[in-house]
Amino acid sequence: MKKINFNFIFDLDGTLVHSVPDMHHAINKTLTKYNLKNISEEKLQTFVGEGMLSLSKKVVDFCGGDESLYEVIFKSYRQNYSEQPYKYSTLMPGVIDTLNFFYEQKILMGICTNKRQFVTEKLIKEMNLNKFFTTIVGARDNIPLKPKPNMLLLAMEGFKTKNKMFYMVGDTSNDIDAAKAANIKSIVVEGGYTNKDIKKLGATHTVKNMKDIIKLLDLS
Repeated sequence: MKKINFNFIFDLDGTLVHSVPDMHHAINKTLTKYNLKNISEEKLQTFVGEGMLSLSKKVVDFCGGDESLYEVIFKSYRQNYSEQPYKYSTLMPGVIDTLNFFYEQKILMGICTNKRQFVTEKLIKEMNLNKFFTTIVGARDNIPLKPKPNMLLLAMEGFKTKNKMFYMVGDTSNDIDAAKAANIKSIVVEGGYTNKDIKKLGATHTVKNMKDIIKLLDLS
């Protein structure tokens, strides 16, 4: 078996976890409370990736609400989702096999996501994925979200390893652009939460399924 010299940092939503079903439940609960029309899961998915506030603003605009509702919808949605981030969510295809393989090979893994830190940690715990990750970096105050490199650099520091070879694995331009800004390699996985042609995102590699990473890097 080829010696593996890389550490891996994963995006969360649309990369590791199909989390839109729980987001959908939480946002529609909020929209109903404030007498706004509900949104489809498919449409909501196009708004994911830039944090809860951005998503809330886009939902309000789409559902015919006024700018004055941005903050109240955001706070209500955040509370609803924070209370129940894992009821309908599932792992993305190939994820558990890939995580198990890397874990067995003692490859260090982390998470870097624009989802809030508290919610990310809660979701990972409820999905019983804690053992896989050396470090988890979610959105927090005063740190710019991806595609800025700040969160990714913080995640890299969290590995506390002399091995500075990293891959960022994600599904959107936010992940790939953050990797470029942090000067590390990247892998984009099809089937995630982007409506762009992933082959044009400029990732180092493109794969159809998470498990393809093992073959791609000749790790098996």
